[in-house]
Amino acid sequence: MALRLRKDVQKASYYVWFLGAQEAKALRGTRTLLPMIPRMVEKSKEQEPLKVTLQVSHKGLKIVQGSAKHFIPHGAITCSVQTEDIVACTLLLYNPATKCPLHVHAYRCDSELTAQALHDQLQILINRPENQKRYTELETR
Repeated sequence: MALRLRKDVQKASYYVWFLGAQEAKALRGTRTLLPMIPRMVEKSKEQEPLKVTLQVSHKGLKIVQGSAKHFIPHGAITCSVQTEDIVACTLLLYNPATKCPLHVHAYRCDSELTAQALHDQLQILINRPENQKRYTELETR
């Protein structure tokens, strides 16, 4: 059986401000994400947010800042929400320092239109049947 590459997401780059990251309490759900956004926005006013490039492709999300690159596979992006020009997403990434596997990242885009495009692409990755099945299995543990 030949390996079939999935190309349901067009590769795109977004130049955004990283507003911060916080530990998440749940794998999915806007009820978890929405209350965190105002806190991250307030923190970003105290300290200038980092400028990063988000590269979204069928493989996942690559976060690039200068020469540092971090890749998040599509199966590790569990939830995304957009409010105005901000996109927040829950990522399934284990942090050995905090021993927490779930984190919310928030990004500010240059416009609501750009934020909507980023959110739509993340939703395509999140809504893949194999990912939804995996998230359901994780939630039942």
